[in-house]
Amino acid sequence: MIRDGDERRGGPSLGARLFVAIALVILAGAATLLVVSLLVAPAVFRNHLAQAGVALDATVSTHVEEGFSVAVVAAVAAGVAAAALVGVIVAAVVARRVTRPVADAASAATRLADGEYGVRMAEPGMGPELAELAIAVNTLAQRLETAESRRQALLSDLAHELRTPLAALEATVEAVADGVMPLDQTTLMSLTAQTQRLARLTHDLSAASRSDEHAFTVVRLSVDLADLAETAVAAQAARYASSGVDLSVAWAGGRPVPALADADRVAEVLDQLLDNALRHCTPGDAVTLTLARSVALASIEVADSGAGFSSDEAERIFERFTRGTDSNGSGIGLTIARALARAQGGDLRAASDGPGRGARFTLLLPSG
Repeated sequence: MIRDGDERRGGPSLGARLFVAIALVILAGAATLLVVSLLVAPAVFRNHLAQAGVALDATVSTHVEEGFSVAVVAAVAAGVAAAALVGVIVAAVVARRVTRPVADAASAATRLADGEYGVRMAEPGMGPELAELAIAVNTLAQRLETAESRRQALLSDLAHELRTPLAALEATVEAVADGVMPLDQTTLMSLTAQTQRLARLTHDLSAASRSDEHAFTVVRLSVDLADLAETAVAAQAARYASSGVDLSVAWAGGRPVPALADADRVAEVLDQLLDNALRHCTPGDAVTLTLARSVALASIEVADSGAGFSSDEAERIFERFTRGTDSNGSGIGLTIARALARAQGGDLRAASDGPGRGARFTLLLPSG
């Protein structure tokens, strides 16, 4: 398989470059040693003879110095040859050890580009720099693998979510066209309900995408959560009343309840939580918003006496398209609500005493 840039990959390999670099160091050291020895050793030798009281005539002195220089050169050459042999062996080992993890990283990156997200690099054992390279490659592989799994799950879930309203729309239109169903107010309301469900799904998908990209615009100011809670309750009062579900607000520590948050985003979270609570309640149930504050945190707990869930679902319900026993929502609302809470420096947590025993969702925000 030919890739872009293959034409620019000529030239020596990294191992060859390291080998040449080490060889040049050895040669430079040998040359320096030889020059210094030839400059310094004869003078030291003559000084040593003078101190020993050895007197030589000019001819003998020249011969001795020449012999000494030859001996020095021979000794240096032998030493350099031995050092070069050892250096070549060491250079080959070092070059192999250094280039192997780099080659492994390149191979792993190539396989990742080909879609093999399960590939992982082994620990090189060659110092922290190469260890960090391996960790970086493995982290990238893990994230790509997770992203691919989520993409496949999203496509599968999205196809499932779209299938129901589209099938209902198709069946209704065919029934009207065949004269089986009259085109009256009831039919139009059914068609409108399905199109609204599709619109809600596309809106929630867009919001969920922004949550993944951390693209929410958040302007945090000092707000009173009590005012926001009362506004949210007032907006949902008619729906709750028509469903026969009681809705109320309580204060655990009095008001105001100051928080550092984005008022519009808090309102979105509360709307999602109240909508979720209503869908899991039946006539006669109750939903209560309880506000509390501490030195560091302000909170709003939305507790209902509805369907509830098992303890092992407390985190899973924040995943996309997880709706539990509910079949009316898009399955993305709680995902968006938690993303909005965290974008404001807070969090959204869920708890339940078990199926049929209600649920509690607690919005935590920095105290204002």
